[in-house]
Amino acid sequence: MFQFGETAIHGYGVMGATGFLLACGVILTRARRDGLSRERIADVIFWTSLAALLGARLLFLVQNPGNAGSLADVVNLRKGGLVFYGAFFGGIPTASLLMLKYKLPFFKTWDIFATGMPLAHAISRIGCLLAGCCYGVPTDLPWGVTYSDPLSSGPHDVARHPTQIYESLALFGIAAICNFYFSRRRADGQVMLLYLVLYAIARSLVEHFRGDADRGFLLGGLLSFSQGVSIGLAIVAIVLFALVPRWLKATPPSPPTAA
Repeated sequence: MFQFGETAIHGYGVMGATGFLLACGVILTRARRDGLSRERIADVIFWTSLAALLGARLLFLVQNPGNAGSLADVVNLRKGGLVFYGAFFGGIPTASLLMLKYKLPFFKTWDIFATGMPLAHAISRIGCLLAGCCYGVPTDLPWGVTYSDPLSSGPHDVARHPTQIYESLALFGIAAICNFYFSRRRADGQVMLLYLVLYAIARSLVEHFRGDADRGFLLGGLLSFSQGVSIGLAIVAIVLFALVPRWLKATPPSPPTAA
């Protein structure tokens, strides 16, 4: 996007940072309204973000070992990329442990996070479009995207499905649904489960249009790695979504705190 001497500012990083900051604003605002400590929530966000970034990078390198020639290559995000479900596997356990450590209301806190997480993900997918990663299969449709800039990571001079935008639009819709449902949930934990179910379905559908072969496959190529994870995740989340109201009830907001 911009060049300052030898320092380049890339659209992928700008969109990722923008999504992160907006999601933080949503989460911290809702946490204050529900009486949770913003200081503790900010700590959870910080450490979870680091764990999620590490997990996303490590899963990418597992799927693409050729990008891990040295330690410098491992941490160099300009060489290769990230995998969302790696962030999921790294971030969810870290956040869960921190919520327990800080004695935050576990399921309610996850619901609060679920109102901001899809927003960050949606905006970061726009960064994928700008970078050229996560591209789609060739298409003759009028909204096909063609890359010609030599810096883009996608194949050049072939119109392709803008799968990044497909997923981004789905995630904006999921963010709206989760925020609408937050005050209407029957039990704590349902908003996070709803986010997981809806994203798993959306991701499975978008994967049919993905054209990047380096994202990993299962069952001899029958399913992409992300489709396999999405199917399993959707099944578990749907079952829990139905059962959680029998175990837990939605807690009313507590008085706002100044912390």
